Amino acid sequence: MPTKRFQPEELLNRSSLTEEELHLLLQYLQQADSSSLRNLLLEKFADDISAAGSMELPGELSAKMLENIRLATAPEPAITRFWRPAKVAAAAVIVLLASAVFWFLRPAQQPGPSLAAVQKRRTDVAAPSGSRATITLANGQQIVIDSNQSGTLASEGAVQIERATDGAIAYHGSATETVYNTLFNPRGSKPVSLTLSDGSKVWLNSESSLRYPIAFNGNIRPVEITGEAYFEVAKNPAMPFRVSVAGKGTVEVLGTHFNINSYGDETHTHVTLLEGSVRVALPESQSVVIQPGQQAFYANTFKKGAGISVKNEVDLAAVLAWKNGYFNFDNADLYQVMRQLARWYNIQVKYEGKIPHRVFGGDMQRDLNLSEVLKLLEKNNVHFRIENDQLFVRP
Repeated sequence: MPTKRFQPEELLNRSSLTEEELHLLLQYLQQADSSSLRNLLLEKFADDISAAGSMELPGELSAKMLENIRLATAPEPAITRFWRPAKVAAAAVIVLLASAVFWFLRPAQQPGPSLAAVQKRRTDVAAPSGSRATITLANGQQIVIDSNQSGTLASEGAVQIERATDGAIAYHGSATETVYNTLFNPRGSKPVSLTLSDGSKVWLNSESSLRYPIAFNGNIRPVEITGEAYFEVAKNPAMPFRVSVAGKGTVEVLGTHFNINSYGDETHTHVTLLEGSVRVALPESQSVVIQPGQQAFYANTFKKGAGISVKNEVDLAAVLAWKNGYFNFDNADLYQVMRQLARWYNIQVKYEGKIPHRVFGGDMQRDLNLSEVLKLLEKNNVHFRIENDQLFVRP
């Protein structure tokens, strides 16, 4: 009797499939060029694989499934734009379902690889699961902010340092002597929030630090930052709030909401205003006052007489993406993207060969594993490999 010709479209009308039929569809899936058929197959037979686990896909099948992640790839200077969060999540589900198909259909008589082998083959870096911030007291004692810790962390004279159940740190009390503490949030750590003694709130990004008095005395409220921080300053016209930025510029306010990005490995410092008004100044140079929706920026390679530029109609959601759990690549080249990933995943980035110029735009979730982020970036003809805590970038 002649063998019946395989018709994958006929199986799409079934309410469920046998293991043999699923296996045939998987084989077809590895060779098919129809993304619409793959999407229908995954959607229709999700119930058949809902209880299955997941494991690494064969390279060619993984590539087929990732064709469902639509990233525009074009000759430079085109910008590769990422989906908004909901679409990124949908793409992750597609890859997960494809992994489950492979797991479900593997030959029963062949034992799976050992856990050690799987871990070695699937070298990856997970997104930070909590904060690893530290507070250095005036006497040099260092307090590690435990994610599960709450209550009183320490005392500085009559000032109490407390951590709420939601992770926020707050200073309560007053002091006549000006004593400084330093909050440091390292690489590979979620943002940490702090309420100063005057009620002002600060959110600190990874690889950033904030130096501040335990209580404010005198005519101003001085703090110092490196890296990136978002401020909601309590109003006090009699005592201006002044931020010294990485030992270069200063930002002075009475009461307002603003973001400062001043990483040492970036080319510029950016001060973005959401509410109120701030004055941005450089030593021996001009100062500018910006209004809500504006951004002041200046070169980090400071030279005497260097100027401050102002950008209007800034995308505020993009500026605060880090605080809200997303990467934002605003016309960012590959090196800027890699610097963001290095801070978040606590990795070292190394480049091999001549890397093509690529520009990216859009949002991406920060709770993805590093490998998931790299799969999206690879759609733009750049390749990566992870070895321990190092990320190698190659053409």
